[in-house]
Amino acid sequence: MKSIYDTAIKIRAFEETVLELFGQGKISGTTHTYIGAEATASSLMQFIHEADTVFSNHRCHGHFLALGGDPQKLLAEIMSRKSGLCEGRGGSQHIHWKNFFTNGIQGGIVPNAVGVAFANKIDKNSRRTIVFLGDGTLGQGIVYESMNFAAVKEIPCIFVVEDNQYAMSTRRIDAISGNIADRISSFGIEVFEIESTDIDELEKFFANVFKNYDSNPKPICIVIHNYRLASHSKGDDTRDPVEIESHRKNDPIKIIRERIGDSEFLEKYESYRHEFLNLSKNLESEEVIKIEPIDPPKIQTDSLIRKENIRVVESIQSAFKSALESDPRIIFLGEDIRDPYGGAFKATKNLSQNFPDRIVNTPISESAIVGIGVGLAIAGKIPVVEIMFGDFLTLAFDQILNHATKYGWVYGVDVPLIIRTPMGARRGYGATHSQSLEKFLIGIPNLQVIALSPIHDPAQIYRNLFRSIKSPTIVIENKTLYAERIPKLENFQIEEKNSTMKLSLDESKPDVCLITYGGMIKETLDAAERLMLEEEIQVDLIAISQLSPIPIKDLEELIPRDSVIGIVEEGTRTAGIGAEIIASLIENRIGKKFFRIATPDLPIPNGVPLESQIIPNSQKIFEGVKLNVQ
Repeated sequence: MKSIYDTAIKIRAFEETVLELFGQGKISGTTHTYIGAEATASSLMQFIHEADTVFSNHRCHGHFLALGGDPQKLLAEIMSRKSGLCEGRGGSQHIHWKNFFTNGIQGGIVPNAVGVAFANKIDKNSRRTIVFLGDGTLGQGIVYESMNFAAVKEIPCIFVVEDNQYAMSTRRIDAISGNIADRISSFGIEVFEIESTDIDELEKFFANVFKNYDSNPKPICIVIHNYRLASHSKGDDTRDPVEIESHRKNDPIKIIRERIGDSEFLEKYESYRHEFLNLSKNLESEEVIKIEPIDPPKIQTDSLIRKENIRVVESIQSAFKSALESDPRIIFLGEDIRDPYGGAFKATKNLSQNFPDRIVNTPISESAIVGIGVGLAIAGKIPVVEIMFGDFLTLAFDQILNHATKYGWVYGVDVPLIIRTPMGARRGYGATHSQSLEKFLIGIPNLQVIALSPIHDPAQIYRNLFRSIKSPTIVIENKTLYAERIPKLENFQIEEKNSTMKLSLDESKPDVCLITYGGMIKETLDAAERLMLEEEIQVDLIAISQLSPIPIKDLEELIPRDSVIGIVEEGTRTAGIGAEIIASLIENRIGKKFFRIATPDLPIPNGVPLESQIIPNSQKIFEGVKLNVQ
């Protein structure tokens, strides 16, 4: 027990040192201390094995130190120094060490933890996954999406709720209705509950919990009721001082001090304080890293020119079948992707017959299934998450922006996650099932965005991805393409630079270069032929597959520098992909005149007759080129 006492004292000394350094202006940013809860982490972490994975949150220092983490590396991280856990990139809330991960978005790490636990279940190993969340986090829907998934799929994830009675300045009873344990047990998850700050009592409690869990691994929840004695972060405490003082009798460090005596306690506490203050002085003179731009993923050089005259959906299906046969790490998740339905556009049809354990139907929980995909990727799998309609990516935006794409840069871990989704209009589905949202994705650092098209080989695109993926990638599948075959290209000459193609009607210098992608390629090809026949306007069509990062080097090689350049896109005009491509071309001194053909800034109306009024088609492209070239 003295070893556990020592850990708790170390945590208190560390947290009070950090607060002191903040007060002196030696630390910037923010921090959220674990003061008042030290007994929980110190007791629980005695039962965690080296192979287990722990996900923490913004209040993570105590969990890290109790797990055996190096306080010097943690302090260096908080002080933004190069020797920190993540070279200073993450700071107080965003750290990674061995199998320990934290992030600052409330609830966001919960599906990541379920994903890691799912990978352990698939691999049939005995590794545990533990995720910490606070009482305030129980207001987040992603928590319940994740618990539901874990319960339905019987994924042995251990949820630990630390109820310190406050979310920032809001009392738990003013924000979370009902009983915490009842909420969680409603999923069929067994709940173990205790109110204590006594290490001796907690150690016995956790011993019983893990004994039960190890004899029958399944999703469980541990609820610990205590009280946060320090402010939410630094000095922002608006609670009644009388209330805080009334809880000091249950201060876990006070209980330890009474047990081991003042002399032994002060010796340990002052020793740690002296150690941590000396560490901070040494770290003040240490260098910080130089922030460099993120290197974009390497573009594959395999030819993407389609050779097989099969439908796009058949090409996708063949790529998926081959990938599943050759790589056991690949697992598909999505709503209704198993047979007999086979996905909304049948891209996974017949796969679950041959790979029943690797084609996983999920609840309607876009945020959770992307977050679970992130966890699977961290654990070494290659998850392919289908979002039934591209419009629903907005529900998973937090997982894409704040988790999947940040883990690689902040933590230095690979996240080989593929998110694939049908996008676009022309089916008449209306305002929430017909949008082209690519422009909201291309600005996310460390995210690769790829668009399938009628001339790029979808099977080869997916083969390239499965072979080399290390970072999150979204594949846009324009929903009109699935039934398409290769359009007639016998009149066009094709030049290919990596994933970018130039299609020309003759070898003469073009009057205009039209850059487009996805479902707009066929409409642009039709317009190009009409422009040549009816107006003698020579069009070079530049078909891109990689939307982000923009393949500017390929465009530079394919487009004459003094060209008139038009961008054709199905998405809305303002701040669209066309705007970003034009900005990149101007910066690289490519082109002399620019114009955009895009959907007006409107919601997509219901029905084909209405949506056809605003979505670009071959006629609108024909007219737009005439207006800007003649």
